[in-house]
Amino acid sequence: MASSELKGLVPFTRESLELIEQCYAKKHNEEHEEDLKPNADLEVGKKLPFVYGNPPQVMVSELLEDVDPYYRNKKTFMVLNKKRTIFRFSATCCTLSPFNSIRKTTIKILVHPFFRLLILISVLIDCVFMSMTDLPEWGPALQNTLLGIYTFEILIKLIARGIWVGPFNFFGDPWNWLDFSVTLFEHITRYSSLNFISIFGIIRNLRILKVIPLNPGLKSFAGILTHCLEKLTGVIILTLFFLTIFSLIGMELFMGNLKHKCLRWPQENETETLHNRTGNPHYIRETENFYYLEGERYALLCGNRTDAGQCPEGYMCIKAGVNPDHGYTNFDSFGWALLALFRLMTQDYPEALYHQILYASGKIYMIFFVVISFWFAFYIASLFLGILAMSYEEEKQTAAETAKKVKPEFQQTLTELQEGKKATEIKTTQIEMKKKSTSVITSLDMLDDATLRHKEELKKSRKRCPFCWYRFSKTLLIWNCSTCWLKLKDFVHVVIMDPFTDLFLTTCIILNICFLAWEHHPMSVETSNVLNIGNLVFTGIFTTEMIFKIIAMHPYGYFQVGWNIYDSLIVFHGLAELCPGNFHGLAVFQSFRALRIFKLGKYWPTFKTLILTLGNSVVALKDLVLLLFTFTFFSAVVGLNLLGSNYKECVCNTDEGCQRPHWHMHDFFHSFLNVFRIFCGEWIETLWDCFQVAGQLSCTPFYMMVILVGNFLVSNPCFKLLFENWCIIGHVHNMDL
Repeated sequence: MASSELKGLVPFTRESLELIEQCYAKKHNEEHEEDLKPNADLEVGKKLPFVYGNPPQVMVSELLEDVDPYYRNKKTFMVLNKKRTIFRFSATCCTLSPFNSIRKTTIKILVHPFFRLLILISVLIDCVFMSMTDLPEWGPALQNTLLGIYTFEILIKLIARGIWVGPFNFFGDPWNWLDFSVTLFEHITRYSSLNFISIFGIIRNLRILKVIPLNPGLKSFAGILTHCLEKLTGVIILTLFFLTIFSLIGMELFMGNLKHKCLRWPQENETETLHNRTGNPHYIRETENFYYLEGERYALLCGNRTDAGQCPEGYMCIKAGVNPDHGYTNFDSFGWALLALFRLMTQDYPEALYHQILYASGKIYMIFFVVISFWFAFYIASLFLGILAMSYEEEKQTAAETAKKVKPEFQQTLTELQEGKKATEIKTTQIEMKKKSTSVITSLDMLDDATLRHKEELKKSRKRCPFCWYRFSKTLLIWNCSTCWLKLKDFVHVVIMDPFTDLFLTTCIILNICFLAWEHHPMSVETSNVLNIGNLVFTGIFTTEMIFKIIAMHPYGYFQVGWNIYDSLIVFHGLAELCPGNFHGLAVFQSFRALRIFKLGKYWPTFKTLILTLGNSVVALKDLVLLLFTFTFFSAVVGLNLLGSNYKECVCNTDEGCQRPHWHMHDFFHSFLNVFRIFCGEWIETLWDCFQVAGQLSCTPFYMMVILVGNFLVSNPCFKLLFENWCIIGHVHNMDL
């Protein structure tokens, strides 16, 4: 092919390797380094641009010389699979030579699309088994099979890429480190009888993250987030610095204050025994001697300042008992003060902590919380999101600049291809004219006929259905029966396309929405009858609209419009509700009446624009949303395996009746809900329950991982990009309007 000849899709041979080594040695001796950068459109994992032509079958899965000038002297070669995906390998300093039959076989296996599909299916099956608490009888056998597939994958990659040396070796990719470590630990866990390494089983959950490198979009977003995390290092250090300062200040101001309780104090007319009990340290530890508000679980807090909480008559405010919230809310040490400040920074149930401190220390300390809220919840959070947004903008600008640099190169390549093609055609034409000068006109006519046939075939191939179906539909779904029918069709077309008809239908849709909003429970018989009659009237109006449009546009033209298909589904649903008999199954579909509100999109351009903008924004963020779901699933499985058993064995620590709390991690479903709640910013109450059943050492790292990585690093960019795409797409639609 012309493109292959021009751009040099040439097989990689021993002569090619010798030439690369000579160029590399010459370049090394001259100590001259060219200012070259890798071509962004020729990166590993991307498809070969079409300007390079379609590689012939003999070059698929074969060793090729690299087309990127940056890698031509880097002792590398390139391999393309059937989908034109680019793979690069090191040519020297590897375990085996590139021309070794074993390595060539492993390279063919590695680049084959079925190999990636096999690994993806294996990971998804493994994810399903990780979420199960009780495995079936054949579960262990399947897990051994999956472990064998992962081991086979690592062996293939080790042989194909080499172990250590070279730019594209196996251990040069961090994702390969992850695969190797997880597989090694799983082998140790399976075939070792030592008890202390049972925790290695939790490392197996890291295999869920293997989905990321298998999806190019997820891998790209993960790389961007990693780059953003590097730029956020300064903000993270600054945040920890201020958290430390304010935690120390909080310790000085509130240390021990949250233990102030209203203790029942004996009166003068009470017995001497009760007076003696007050001097006993066990007396102040008895919880029944504290004052409780009705319905409250913890004793009333108080303070010794005039602006603090006061005790009722007969009670004395003393430092006794434990801190509130199972003793976890306090400023008695640096760790607990840091947790309280982090809770205020994330704004998780802050009003409860405000009230506790104000009751125990005084209202004047509200200034401390105002400063904390302003500094962390507004300034630091805005700085964090600002740098995150700036990092995304820099990534986009870098990609745009790279595209601008690459575009002239591809334009030049395309020009060369066109010039080469024209030169070839001219040369071929001249030869043919010399040989057969008398048959030029005939050849041109045949060429024109072939071109016309090609255009017709291309037009037919773009149709979604076979030609016979179009012929069948045009015969039966276009009604041109008689002159009277055509006159009726024209009259109905004028009526249904009139602007006043659109206004009438828009009014009916709005009234139908009002009728739907009128429903309530319980309803009187009169109200129910009015709503039923209204539903019948609106169903009749929408049915008449559909019939008139079918008459005016023919069924063939009517069902070519997406809004008309949506209207017909609404009408069929309304008619199905009128079926005689009260079927329990149809009662469920009454909720679909609310879908009639979207009929406004046909008559209200702004509403239609907003719906399209929302849909396009979600499509644009599909990779980031998938990354967020992947991390949520991973966190839920880690929480299930790390903390799930504790909610069964130590549940009596949280409840006297040994009942599990509503938010727990004993099964995958509740663990997933708990992680999702943490993403939503409500985590402190579930953390207290986790402390009760599993201890601080196990719960704190897990919760910090979910909050910092999931909430700050993934969720916030997701909403930021969603808003950004919303604005961009909305601006484009407004320009179109």
